Amino acid sequence: MNQSSILDRLSALDTNAVSDALDFLSIKGATYGLRPLWDCPKIVGRASTVKVGPKIDAAPTAHLITPVIEAVTTDDRILVISGGMDGVSCWGDIIANASKAKRIRGTIIDGMSRDIDGSREVGYPVYGRGVTMISARNRVVQVDSGKPLEMRGVIVHQDDYVIADSCGTVFIPAERIEEVLELGERIDRRQAIMIRAVREGQPVSEVMHDTHFEAIRENSSSPPATVSSKRNPKEASAEDQELVALFADSDTPGVSDALDKLGIPGQAFDIMPLSNYKKVTVGPAFTVRYVPASDPPGSVGDFIDDVAVGDIIVIDNSGRTDCTVWGDIMTQYAGLRGIAGSVIDGVCRDINRAIIDDYPLFTAGRWMRTGKDRVQVGGVNESIGIGKVRVNPRDIVVADANGVVIVPRQRAREVAEAARRIEKREASIREMIAGGATIAAAREEVGYHTLQRKE
Repeated sequence: MNQSSILDRLSALDTNAVSDALDFLSIKGATYGLRPLWDCPKIVGRASTVKVGPKIDAAPTAHLITPVIEAVTTDDRILVISGGMDGVSCWGDIIANASKAKRIRGTIIDGMSRDIDGSREVGYPVYGRGVTMISARNRVVQVDSGKPLEMRGVIVHQDDYVIADSCGTVFIPAERIEEVLELGERIDRRQAIMIRAVREGQPVSEVMHDTHFEAIRENSSSPPATVSSKRNPKEASAEDQELVALFADSDTPGVSDALDKLGIPGQAFDIMPLSNYKKVTVGPAFTVRYVPASDPPGSVGDFIDDVAVGDIIVIDNSGRTDCTVWGDIMTQYAGLRGIAGSVIDGVCRDINRAIIDDYPLFTAGRWMRTGKDRVQVGGVNESIGIGKVRVNPRDIVVADANGVVIVPRQRAREVAEAARRIEKREASIREMIAGGATIAAAREEVGYHTLQRKE
């Protein structure tokens, strides 16, 4: 198989399918934490490895990585850089421009980048641990290149294959690329069949049954049998609808202030929106607790058939970021059944499906590696913990671009009323400053600094 054909086939996949293929083959290649540092396109290519490390003497040296960039002669290269230091850059806009000129496809850094706007402006993809403003000069030097190195626990060799997208970065040993591609393509086809079955109304518990995943090994392409009805038979109760309506005009900052005023802990720490949602999502909590997988492993997603219209699925995966508990099939099915959204103390994958479908997802992060055979459902509709907050079944969840708050069901009316009073007084401040008042005077008049203070 020629090089162009391999890269074309790899480009047709995503990191989720490739990660699943590596799992089937027991190959370690999926990394966590190497994410796009701007809204990068997907990149595929072959690794040019570079190792950097702390500068330990005062002798002048060539700027790190520049010799590797200058040595590139083909258009299939991705720079793979290990050894970065927290808070110190080992990438910037000048070498991004140089790499773009050499037709390098992108850079993966186990470290930090600065001048990220410069990379964005020239359309040069950069994946890494994060961004900083601190220069590498006199702090970091190139140690080696073209040699095996470690990226987030994965050994990467020169010329290994690389794929990176919005879910993260995966490395594929060059000598295993054909079998990984073949299996990844089978997984991708099977996923398409499963999504079609969900769209046609089949319960997701049947679509995602273990037997269908095992069929991937057998190269089976026959779809699961389908049923005719797509409608969710589980409707919201009258009380659920009433409590949700109480927060129709609220947002999470206002509800958070109301919780503070009433002395109720409810702000879910570090659970953030997948996208900058313009609407507020409100619904009763359908709680799910995940645990490490048993042997043999148990169910991963069957609970969704029991979720009512308008519910928000709240999943406690103990904050695990090493495997996902939510993907595109769950997103598709939840949307078809009128589920309001999902909140996950853990990670999700297949995020493009959620963004395209405008399905609200609030999580601790994103990663492409499946939770299948790693975690399983340990319980549903029981008390769980999300972002350091206790969530009971049917508590009211309010989520928006600012994050997630949990309102105890028995105090929902009280919290909603407090939120309305706070918002009314803040509206008065906005009206006064629009009329020419100073912000200090407006705040003093309405008692702004005590609005959220516990009574």
